[in-house]
Amino acid sequence: MTRIRTLLVSAVVVLAGCATPVRDEGAAGYRLPVGATVVLQQELAVSAGHARVFLQQGRVVAKHRLDAYRPHCNFEQRAVSDGAAVIAADRYTVTAVSEGEDFIVQRRTFIYAALRLADDDNSPSQVNRYFHYSLASPRQPGVMRLTCHGGFDLPGRAQLPTLADMRAALGEVAVVELP
Repeated sequence: MTRIRTLLVSAVVVLAGCATPVRDEGAAGYRLPVGATVVLQQELAVSAGHARVFLQQGRVVAKHRLDAYRPHCNFEQRAVSDGAAVIAADRYTVTAVSEGEDFIVQRRTFIYAALRLADDDNSPSQVNRYFHYSLASPRQPGVMRLTCHGGFDLPGRAQLPTLADMRAALGEVAVVELP
């Protein structure tokens, strides 16, 4: 049964990748187009042992303080920081876009029904849908991407972030310019 679920989820993800992109900027599932610009308006310090800087509600947030159930974004560089790394204020061009999902599987408590275990199928308990935006800047080749998450939710309710969600997460720290 687990293999069937895995194949079904894989098929849905593959087919979703073939879908026509959403063109309504106000709709969930709207992706920044290739050629859009992300203007980082302030330098972001990358903590030692990390490669990402998280933003939520327009502020830099430490990963352990992030509310993963609400929309958020993160800038990512190619190398793990030694504590001195910064992602400099710059203009970054979106060069590629991909969509993804993260699943959290939680073992549920056993439920006894008719003297046998029920409801312990290890199906996903929470899903986080996101967009990866590959970034390029000639002055910052180590900056890899911006990822914007919709936040964890139940499998049938998890949403991709809207453009408004992304802008709210980035606040004045970074501005999105559409072509």
